[in-house]
Amino acid sequence: MRWKPVVAGVGAMTASGALVGLVPAAAQAVPSCTPNVGNSGLSAAVVAQPHQTIAHRTIDAAKCDIGVYIGAGVTHVTIKSVKVTGANFQGIFAERTAHLTVENSTITDNGFNTIADDADPLPGSGVKSHVGQSFAISLFGVSYSTVKGNIVFNNGRGGIGVMDNGPNDPGTITQDATAPLTSSSHDQIVGNTTYANYNGCGIVAATQNFGGSLSHLILAGNTISGTGFSASGPDIGGIVVAADLPDSSVSDVTVRGNTVTNSFEGGVIVNAEAPNSFTKDVHVTDNTVTANNSGHLEAPDTAGILVFANPEASGIPNMTDPANIGTMVWNNVVADQFYGIWSVGDFPPTIFGNHIQVTVGGTPISIG
Repeated sequence: MRWKPVVAGVGAMTASGALVGLVPAAAQAVPSCTPNVGNSGLSAAVVAQPHQTIAHRTIDAAKCDIGVYIGAGVTHVTIKSVKVTGANFQGIFAERTAHLTVENSTITDNGFNTIADDADPLPGSGVKSHVGQSFAISLFGVSYSTVKGNIVFNNGRGGIGVMDNGPNDPGTITQDATAPLTSSSHDQIVGNTTYANYNGCGIVAATQNFGGSLSHLILAGNTISGTGFSASGPDIGGIVVAADLPDSSVSDVTVRGNTVTNSFEGGVIVNAEAPNSFTKDVHVTDNTVTANNSGHLEAPDTAGILVFANPEASGIPNMTDPANIGTMVWNNVVADQFYGIWSVGDFPPTIFGNHIQVTVGGTPISIG
């Protein structure tokens, strides 16, 4: 079975209300934590204020669910030269805001308590979790922001995530079915180093709401190194740009100059997963990808760059097939992969100028 992106928060909205009404022990207030920040059902060690700079300190969030919380409308926050560690869920969690900077910080040992036997399985992955998504650095409905020069390692639910927000809030227990859709746009994830971030992608930009959208993103100059398995699960790794929910879209994304090695999934994945979903104008250029997709997830063998329109979501009456439109893949170095570039879908990418070395019997470019 392919590792499919978790549909964040859907488990929290089940008819039984099992997750909505469930507040795990990790989410209970303790003296050093602010409870229920943003009506999320989660506690935080630090709650940022507008125009605040949080710098040159260690935030030990061992008793809290979130290390640093940046809530709705809390704009122009800067986090720099900070270490965030020990949070049960997210190291840094920003939602429905803008003009955030996270730079030159270390985010480690967070997110290991979202997965629990008493939680409902999430659609897509089957992971039993109290929240749908819980990256070390989570930007959900955040625009005009920069995550730069950080070291992100040994976290339990992925490295850096950029997602939309709305009725499905990917990072919270409590959900609001009346919440408006909030896109993430004009964000830059640049020059970060990520490794050993388990049960989630190294860097991911993906929709999580029906009709949600992401646009104008730059994912550049990052280094992602897969490290295999831990007791809690695989280090998924990779860079993912995905329209995961029906009627959702991701457009105008540049994936440039990254180095991705030894990921459990493909090095760079451009993915339209659901009916009526699409990516548009995603440019993958000047990346180096080596020995990725050891889990044989979207592709049936190791693969460097994947452009994947989910065939299982095709052919549904009155719905368009998922599509990756206007994808360009050029000037990348791909090595030690069975498939250098692997594509499935009606709109194959434009491919030129790549340097591809495949393993024995491999295929430099596969278009299906």
